[in-house]
Amino acid sequence: MSASVRREPEPLDPSYERVVLSSGTGVEAAFVPGAGMVGSSLTLDGVELLAPRHGIAGYLSRGSTFGIPLLHPWANRLASSHQVVGDVVWDVVVGSPGVHPDDNGLPIHGLVAGLDAWEVVVEEASDDEALLSAVLRWDDRLDRFPSFPFPHDLRVDIVVNGSVLRVSTTLTAGDQEVPVAFGWHPWFEFPDVAREDWELHSPFVGRAVLSDLSVPTGEVVDDPPPSGRLGEEFLDDVFVDVADGAEVSVRVGTHGVAVRYVTGYDVGVLFAPLDADTVCIEPMTAPTDPFSGRFPLRIAAPGQSYTAVFEVEPRRP
Repeated sequence: MSASVRREPEPLDPSYERVVLSSGTGVEAAFVPGAGMVGSSLTLDGVELLAPRHGIAGYLSRGSTFGIPLLHPWANRLASSHQVVGDVVWDVVVGSPGVHPDDNGLPIHGLVAGLDAWEVVVEEASDDEALLSAVLRWDDRLDRFPSFPFPHDLRVDIVVNGSVLRVSTTLTAGDQEVPVAFGWHPWFEFPDVAREDWELHSPFVGRAVLSDLSVPTGEVVDDPPPSGRLGEEFLDDVFVDVADGAEVSVRVGTHGVAVRYVTGYDVGVLFAPLDADTVCIEPMTAPTDPFSGRFPLRIAAPGQSYTAVFEVEPRRP
């Protein structure tokens, strides 16, 4: 079979439409443009690999992430409502449009959860691959613009080819410079194998020391995550200086999944809570609380673009 693209109602909420990209070789990925371009499904031979958690309803109402959500214009949390980058001063207030709190009341995971402002510009398939491309134009026409007052375009190009899902994200600055701090947050689950028997392997080394509020202090230590069986291990760690091409894998019995930090994502987060059978391998362009000045901040100059790419590869026995 050749690759294909189709549209259909989203099973998690049929009032939304999803775009399903099929490789023709057993891998399918679905994204929902009308709900913030969230990835709602990734299947291998019909078996779901993503955690649905609270679905689209939770995502829209309180920013509870699921599947493969885009975190933009910042990933993870901010330690303060007051932000400064260069000559721009602004506030990010929980309760403002698009601003959701974490358990400590801090703004978390950006502003695009459930945002219905994406324009699909490409939706096509060839013999080898299926492609979906969409653009978000971030300007003062959006009600959440005051919480990140930097005009820019964000383009997401999603390709399924063979066994690989490839996601490219490009930020293009408008007439002023734009801080770059987006990321993605894949939630993987494997309900046919007990969590304690999942095996996690990662090349990460430089762990950012976090405060009690899970915000980096600025200190970095050489502290690789545990390798091998997950067991009863709790993970919620930020790693810096991730090299292009780094691969993190989860092996579950005879199958599993790998996430490759192809280019542009030099921060990796590993999250494995104890209250849910799921593991998250998160590619990010900046650490938690990116505008604080504790770490160098990547900036897109006026009219310039920054692209970051990651891949997810489900693996068979």
